[in-house]
Amino acid sequence: MGEVLVFVAATLVTIPLIGLYLVYLIAVKTTHNKIFSLKLAVDCTALLFIIAVYFIVLEIWGVKLAWLFILFFLVTGAVFTILHWRLHEDIHIQKVFKGVWRFQFFVYFCLYFLLMLYGLINRMYSLALN
Repeated sequence: MGEVLVFVAATLVTIPLIGLYLVYLIAVKTTHNKIFSLKLAVDCTALLFIIAVYFIVLEIWGVKLAWLFILFFLVTGAVFTILHWRLHEDIHIQKVFKGVWRFQFFVYFCLYFLLMLYGLINRMYSLALN
């Protein structure tokens, strides 16, 4: 049983698009609301994309950047809080956190594809030289 859980977790971290699709599919089937389902899928799989980008960077360059990811999250949170305060003069922590979380998803979603493309080209180029 433990091996199955490890296999599922490793697959979802390696290919977070599967997790995104599964959460979206289950949510659409249960709620029949596509917009809500997409938002729920984004909220649930943002961490998968963050972890996937971390391991892709670790594989390509051998650099551990967890501190940079945390710093980026905190700076984004501060910027979103200031913007929310300027626009609404009252800070709603849930709205700010949801905005930061979805922005993180967008950034790491884009980074995932860029790094996958870079890693693929880099690996093909290094294999062509050998």
